Amino acid sequence: MGSEVTIVGQGLAGTCLAWRLWDRGREFNLLHRGEGRSTSSISAGLLTPVTGRNVNPSWRLEEFLEEARDFYRKVETVLGEQFFHEVPIVRLFTDADERGRFDQKRSELNRWVAEFLEPRDCPCHAPHGGVIWKGGGRLDAQRFLEASRGFFREAGLLEVQEIDLNVPEPDGRISVLCAGAPGLGQGPFGFLPERRAKGEILTVRILGFPEDRIMSRNGWLIPLGGGIFRAGSTYRWDDLSDRPTNSGRAQIEELIRSFTDLPFEVLDHVAGIRPIVRQSRPVIGSHPEIENLFIFNGLGSKGVLYAPGAAGRLGAHLCEGHEIEEDLNVRTLFC
Repeated sequence: MGSEVTIVGQGLAGTCLAWRLWDRGREFNLLHRGEGRSTSSISAGLLTPVTGRNVNPSWRLEEFLEEARDFYRKVETVLGEQFFHEVPIVRLFTDADERGRFDQKRSELNRWVAEFLEPRDCPCHAPHGGVIWKGGGRLDAQRFLEASRGFFREAGLLEVQEIDLNVPEPDGRISVLCAGAPGLGQGPFGFLPERRAKGEILTVRILGFPEDRIMSRNGWLIPLGGGIFRAGSTYRWDDLSDRPTNSGRAQIEELIRSFTDLPFEVLDHVAGIRPIVRQSRPVIGSHPEIENLFIFNGLGSKGVLYAPGAAGRLGAHLCEGHEIEEDLNVRTLFC
């Protein structure tokens, strides 16, 4: 595949793919819509190794986590600033059932347990105890995207323009649709099953609250420094607008109060749509009928973990002709 590559979308997927192609010396251009804030740019950037009420390690965790860490360190070296911060995650169990599931899976989860917390050891009211996960943290997604955009703009590789997701590139030119939620449910890849979900996030100031850990229980509270935290996130499938709602704000404020009695000030309230195809597992590969049209989508709420590794595999396919693994390949999974 020797032709130039057009990457459509400069969210987390498109930016990670751009770095993978740049590292290989492959010719490409990166198209950025240039208006509004993408879901990637407003995301909390959370990476947690074990998720959900079923207390399951993320899919192919060890492999993708190591690749993500290596990737962010390399980009940080090139750009001269830090984006990914490893932070312990305090997971408080919601109820006895959730605690019971953890106990049943303890041997499987020990790899990711830094410390088990009895109720008396928890930093706030948690009658069923909790656990401190290791291996997680947060990506400053907005700064990562901004700094990458500036780098590729200076290199003459980024274009700001309107993007038509329904029109593939002319024959001979490879186009990769990295369009997130707007790229699902329509266009050439409209055949993909998808269940996009709206999420809302608050940025708050809480003076005096510890900033050395991420708190998690039916949501999360992530320290950004200087008494500033991101809190969220909601899930809605019936409203796919990017407008914040009063009900979403109330839900997140209740979450914050479950972690602390300290007063807090809301500084920002945003909403975005998660691009979910199959349980926040990415899909990559070429269209079944248009050979030069590719997709990289479906990161859901786990883009920080999966985007670097999936981008590496797609880059290896585009540059060296490596086969795409079946459990990532859009053709194998859905065609």
